[in-house]
Amino acid sequence: MGEREIAPGFAEHWAGQLGASVRSLERLRGGINNRVFRCGDGNQHWVIKGYAPAQPGQRDRMQAEVDFLRFAAQAAPGFTPTLIQADPERRCVVLEHLEGEAFPEGLPPSEGAVVEAVEFFRQLNAEPRLAQESIQLDAAEGFLSLREHLDNVRQRLEDMGCAHLEAALRPQAETILQQLHAVLAHTEESTHRLIDQGMVPDAITPKERCVSPSDFGFHNAIRTALGIRFIDFEFAGWDDPTKVLVDFISQPRVPVLSEPWVLLRAFHPDRRRAIHKRYNVLKPILRVKWTCIILSILQPERLQQILLVEPEFNSSKIIYKRLAQANSYLNLEFADSHRNDKSMILLQQCGQI
Repeated sequence: MGEREIAPGFAEHWAGQLGASVRSLERLRGGINNRVFRCGDGNQHWVIKGYAPAQPGQRDRMQAEVDFLRFAAQAAPGFTPTLIQADPERRCVVLEHLEGEAFPEGLPPSEGAVVEAVEFFRQLNAEPRLAQESIQLDAAEGFLSLREHLDNVRQRLEDMGCAHLEAALRPQAETILQQLHAVLAHTEESTHRLIDQGMVPDAITPKERCVSPSDFGFHNAIRTALGIRFIDFEFAGWDDPTKVLVDFISQPRVPVLSEPWVLLRAFHPDRRRAIHKRYNVLKPILRVKWTCIILSILQPERLQQILLVEPEFNSSKIIYKRLAQANSYLNLEFADSHRNDKSMILLQQCGQI
C-alpha cells in the first residue's frame, strides 16, 4: 500500500488470517462499487473483495456473488475463481488469485475464447434443479418485461445532465443526449407497437429465465494457463436469457464480433426461435442503455466515483474520453444492427436457429 493509503480493516484482518503481511496488500483496479485487494508473498497470493452494506429493499451484492460462486463450482467447475472464505460480518470474501492476463480493451476476443464463454454459460444452465436450490436472487435489472427495460433506460437518461460540465464540453454532450432521446423515443414507439399488435410478448414467465453471470463478457475475464476464468458476479442471478445474449454481444469494452446465434447454441433448440425473436426487440433498448452506462459521467455523483477509481484522469479528460467512447459506440452499434439482424434471419432460414 502507498504511504498515504491505509488498508481497510477487512483486508488487514484476512491478510493476517492467511498468513500474509499487511504490507503485501495492494489495491486492484476494479469496479466502482467495491474495494478489491491482493495480498500474499512469493508464489502464493489471494484476493480480498469487500462490499458495501446491503441496503433495505436492495439486492445484496455479496450474497449474489457468494451464491453464484458456490453454484458455479458445482455446475461449471474450472470457469471461476475458487471461493475460499465468505465473511458476512466484515462484508468480504477471500478468493483464489488468478494468474493471467486481462483481455485488452477495444480488441475482440478470438473465436476459441467465445466458444469457451458459451460453454461456461451452457454448463451454468444444464442443471436447473441445482440452480433452483442454489441461486436465490434475481440478476441486477433482470426485468421480465420489455416495458420495464424501456422505463429503466428512460430513467437513466432523465438522470443525466450537462450543467456540471465545463462550457467547452457541453455542446458535444448535449448533442449526444439529444440523439439518445430521439433514438429512445423511436425505440419506445416501435416496441409498444410490436407488443400491442401481438408480435412479441411484453414479458417472459419466471420459468423461462436462466442463470446469468450478469455483466457477462470478456471485460470480466482472465486468460490463464488453464483456460479462461470469469470474474465479478455481484450482479448475478435469474435473468431473461435474451438480455444475457444482447449484453454479451453489445458490451463495449471488449467487443464480441461473433454473430448472436453463437450464444444461442447454449440454449435448447426448442427455445432458440423465441429468444431470437425477442433479441431483435430488446437489442435496440439495451444499446441505448449501454450508451447511458458509458455516459454515466453526466451524473455528477457518478463522475466523482469514477474519478476515484481512475486517478490518472482529471475530470475534463475522463469526460472527453467517455464522450468519444459513446459517440464511437453509437456509430458502430447502430451501423452494425442491420447486418446482425439480417444474419440472424438467414441462419433461421437455413435451419441453424
